[in-house]
Amino acid sequence: MKYATMIAPAAAALAVLSANAHAQRLEEWITGLDKPVDIAFDPADESRAFIVEQTGHVRVAINGTLADTPLVEAKNITGPESNWERGLLGIALDPGFADNNRFYLDYTDKEGNVNIARFTIKNGSARWDDREIILTIKEPYGNHNGGCIRFGPDGMLYIGVGDGGAANDPHGNGQNRGTLLGSLLRIDVTGQPDEGLAYAIPQDNPFINTPNARPEIWAFGLRNPWRFAFDTKGRLWIGDVGQNRFEEVDLIPKNTPGLNFGWNITEGMGLFKPGRAERDDPPRLTPARLAEKGITAPVFEYRHHPVASITGGVFYEGDRYPWLKNRYICADFMSGRVWSFRLKQRDGHPASDDIAEHTGPIGATFGGKGAALAISSFALSPDGQTIYIIDHRTGRVLRMKE
Repeated sequence: MKYATMIAPAAAALAVLSANAHAQRLEEWITGLDKPVDIAFDPADESRAFIVEQTGHVRVAINGTLADTPLVEAKNITGPESNWERGLLGIALDPGFADNNRFYLDYTDKEGNVNIARFTIKNGSARWDDREIILTIKEPYGNHNGGCIRFGPDGMLYIGVGDGGAANDPHGNGQNRGTLLGSLLRIDVTGQPDEGLAYAIPQDNPFINTPNARPEIWAFGLRNPWRFAFDTKGRLWIGDVGQNRFEEVDLIPKNTPGLNFGWNITEGMGLFKPGRAERDDPPRLTPARLAEKGITAPVFEYRHHPVASITGGVFYEGDRYPWLKNRYICADFMSGRVWSFRLKQRDGHPASDDIAEHTGPIGATFGGKGAALAISSFALSPDGQTIYIIDHRTGRVLRMKE
């Protein structure tokens, strides 16, 4: 399988962490899963985790041991056997989970549309037929379904939605604020719903008073946001899958709504151009030049040829892995490559700095086969100290060792 080649600034950084190779290793924590894509930890009991299997189950694990009975089993969904980007895709626990036992799932239904649904655990499980559908988003094609849902520190539910699929964004959804596609949404699912909706629109959403714009939108110009995460500073880190040239990580600072990340005007730091030949790459633009176009530059990008797909990760602020403190770690799903970087202000714009690759040291854990990992998600323990990595290909949840 071909894999991504890092852009020039990373080359010099590869040696930076080579001395710490002994520290960047993984151990198996959960095995026996079927195409796992997401995980959520019980905030009151770190030993209890809920793992989403793309094929239609949410599994429960206690101290790394899977329970025989799933938490919930999906019915009448369009799964990965139809399109490898469909199925059960994401989970988020309600901010009041300890008291109300509610959680939310992101999945594609039998028509291939994206659904966000609420479930309540009763007597240790949840019934699929008792779900409450909060939102349905029609998808014109089978791919680019997003699939990440997270509650923010403000208690709002954030939903990543792809551009609707196919290639090159044929309907221009990324730049169309009149559709929910190609956007990051922000809705209130814990308060009183607005009339005609199963949720409320937060009054501080950026386009709530913009004619012909969907008021649910918090940010737009995304192609297929595959995993995003908040840090303790309230910043939101988004991994956005590219077309044929560049993958990127986007950053939303705290309390900064309405950003446009450029798709399909741009891909990475350059103007978007169909095709994949490196010799035809359009010129790269500076963050300042992109800002002149009303576009927020990514903080990190890498080139791929021809296959790659970024998996957004986490910003590590714990103490268990000092070599990763204050670094963002992410991966490429197709190649199994893993990187981390620090954030630095460059000419008034946030950008990646001190980029390091971790693929080799991590691969040593599995006999040098780290590049065979298909990393579908990262997660932090509730205390923010431990990093977990999901391997879609072999059905494992891996835990980073000290």
